[in-house]
Amino acid sequence: MKNDETTDSGKGLALAGLVIGLLTGAAVYGVTEFWIDDSDEAPLPIASLFFIVTAAAGYLLLAERDRLVGAGLGAFAIAAFLFGPDYYLASKGAGEEQNLSAFPLVAWFLASRGLVAYILVVLVKAVLESGAPPRYAAVFFHGLTMPLIAGGAKLFAGLALILLFVWARLLKELDVTFFNDLFQEPWFIFPFLGAVGGVSIAMMRGQQSVLGALRFVLLLLSRILILITAVFTATILLVLAVKGVDAIFDRPFASAQILALALAGMLIFNGVYQNGEAAPPPLWLRLATIVTLVGFPIYAGLGFAAIGMRVEQYGLTPPRIAAFAVNGLAAAYALVCLAGLATEINWRGKRWMPLVGPLNMVMALAWVVVLTALASPIANPWAMSAQSQYRLLATEKISAEEFDFGFLRFELGVYGDKALDRLLALDAHPEADIIGDEVARVRAAKSRWEYDNPDLVPTAVPEPEQPAPPAGPETLEFNPEGAETGADDPATDQPDE
Repeated sequence: MKNDETTDSGKGLALAGLVIGLLTGAAVYGVTEFWIDDSDEAPLPIASLFFIVTAAAGYLLLAERDRLVGAGLGAFAIAAFLFGPDYYLASKGAGEEQNLSAFPLVAWFLASRGLVAYILVVLVKAVLESGAPPRYAAVFFHGLTMPLIAGGAKLFAGLALILLFVWARLLKELDVTFFNDLFQEPWFIFPFLGAVGGVSIAMMRGQQSVLGALRFVLLLLSRILILITAVFTATILLVLAVKGVDAIFDRPFASAQILALALAGMLIFNGVYQNGEAAPPPLWLRLATIVTLVGFPIYAGLGFAAIGMRVEQYGLTPPRIAAFAVNGLAAAYALVCLAGLATEINWRGKRWMPLVGPLNMVMALAWVVVLTALASPIANPWAMSAQSQYRLLATEKISAEEFDFGFLRFELGVYGDKALDRLLALDAHPEADIIGDEVARVRAAKSRWEYDNPDLVPTAVPEPEQPAPPAGPETLEFNPEGAETGADDPATDQPDE
């Protein structure tokens, strides 16, 4: 697999990694210390922060001694591509009055963004090596190697940080507190972490023997797992044939479980398929792969059916939209599997499933497009959910008493408020009165908990009326009646002489 077009030496990048890491850490410190805290427009500095880190890490992963400029342009392009979704979602998360579900933000910044960046770095790296369009052999090689480099770099950086603080703690026990105090300073720790991260990436890229051994282990593991997957697939198909789909749909989180099986099968299959340039594997491995691929379209169909049932009953929500999108990608990959199976008609072909490699690159771009669209106004999950929930009640698929008005008000923000306005306008709806009462109640509630638990919300107790205070010296008139005539004045109440 390793040849002149699939190498990742990283030679001579240690100093560059140190310098770029230091500068990146200093920039991160500057943004967090002097921009984010002092800025009323938080989305821009947050997106800029991610841009800086992405561009630096991308450059260190793409750079070669003879491709420094191309690596810089590629890293900048990747960071610029991700800047738009970063800014958009950061703007949605800013402010306490947004009342938006946090799922799209968490899904993007913790999972989708990293996956999109990974795919783009792999594709750009392959283009820099083999030209456009890239050869699948280069895409597969770097797709397998990049996670190993990133994981090893994180391990190096984590160990360095632990050793640093252990050393500082030991010195503190010896009454040398300078270093312990220094490591608590953000202006020091951010550049330090950046430098360690940059050097770690360069060092890991230079460990070709280690990376080669790890690649061999992963590919060998894929060959072992494909046998287990084939047996599991045959068992699932037998259960479905005997008991029907209810045996799966009756279980909780059926769509998530089916989707996990499909994605695991996809990764295992690609580990067996490798770079697409080899001849067909041994018969036992070939048959196990075919059985696994036969089950893939069935998994995709079951996943679509399971999530479709939930959407039909309860409408779209941001998590269901994400599940639907990933199920769609899994279903699309089922077409890749079918294309691979179709080529097995030519059993004695020199290359094994030649269509899978090019289609894999198309699927990689599809993942980038779909995941990025879900983090942009193009496929706004909050707006789509609000529209779906409105239709659910407007078309009487659910009763007003069962409808979750709190979800519109406290999870979908302004989009939910607009849907509530549209629900109020349904004068001809048979439950228009109930809808009006519920909309008024949900808008009067200050939180989702208060709306969901009206019986537990304390009500204001009117203060009891206080009785009039008894008469006292302070209540006597200053100039009572008769004072002008002196009738009650002791000085004038004297007998005549």
